[in-house]
Amino acid sequence: MEQERSPERVPGSGPWEGSTRELASALRELVIRLRADQDRRMPEGDPFLDSPSSLKRSLKSLVFRSTRPATRRYDRLSADLAAVAADLASRLAEAEEETKKARGDYERLELALRALTPTGSTSSASAAWSEIPDEYYWAFEQRMRGTSESVADRLRDYEELVVPLRNELTKVAGDRPRWIDLGCGQGEFCSLLREWGWDAEGVDASPGAVDACRARGIDATLADVLAYLETRPDDPVGAVSAIQLIEHLPRRAWVHLFQEIHRTLSPGGALLLETINGQNADAVADFFVADVTHTWPGHPETLRLMAEHAGFPKVEVRFVNEDHRGRAQDVAIWAVKAAT
Repeated sequence: MEQERSPERVPGSGPWEGSTRELASALRELVIRLRADQDRRMPEGDPFLDSPSSLKRSLKSLVFRSTRPATRRYDRLSADLAAVAADLASRLAEAEEETKKARGDYERLELALRALTPTGSTSSASAAWSEIPDEYYWAFEQRMRGTSESVADRLRDYEELVVPLRNELTKVAGDRPRWIDLGCGQGEFCSLLREWGWDAEGVDASPGAVDACRARGIDATLADVLAYLETRPDDPVGAVSAIQLIEHLPRRAWVHLFQEIHRTLSPGGALLLETINGQNADAVADFFVADVTHTWPGHPETLRLMAEHAGFPKVEVRFVNEDHRGRAQDVAIWAVKAAT
């Protein structure tokens, strides 16, 4: 997982990659250090002033005292500049919080307007979300799918697919590859992806899910997933996941989902899709039917064919999350786009 930047890192020591609040804190500490330094009479333990000869020590001390007024003026100027920078960083952090709040309000309004579009519209393909109160859905998730920690534990099995793909894409692009997690939920998979070296972001039609992701520091967009894919700019990403998502969409939208994901991926990129195993009758009865937002269970071979039809030359079907009888409760599709 990406490590947080230390507050000791300040402008001038390299590109700043922490949050604006961390930057403001670091600058305030810099102001304190600079103002303390300018009042010091003699640097403690400075190797420059150390010498076996008393004459050399005296000469070095004389040089230090002679130049100290100029260095103190420099320290005062540096401290004043750092104080201005700290104030600007604090204001930027406050503006950033206001921007996030405004963004959330806008996304909620946009989602509400899309829910009012005609039923046959592709952009409202995930309208089932708006028919169920968000608070109820997350209460259901907590009871049926378990805690956030248990969800993350089940998703760790995908590390053997995710890490080699990251290594291959990094060889080509050099930077951390991007991953979009559709139906990101509370961000469990995005957190794992960041731990595995990806630049991960989420998309979800649930305000509660997006708020939970942002609280974890994960960039998340509140949107209908199909509308999001359709309106994305031409900006390919390394991978896309749809974990326990497709069963929430109308069947008529499934082929379209595979096609839009294929278009979104860069050459050599991959799709990871997981859904309830439609061949396991107990899983369908225990989990699929229990969720009133589900539309249709996915058959493994149907999903494989859809991926191939969308243009993926390499499609692997995996059976995961065994029940007490050793039967897979879920099925995963790992589809890789052609490299050229």
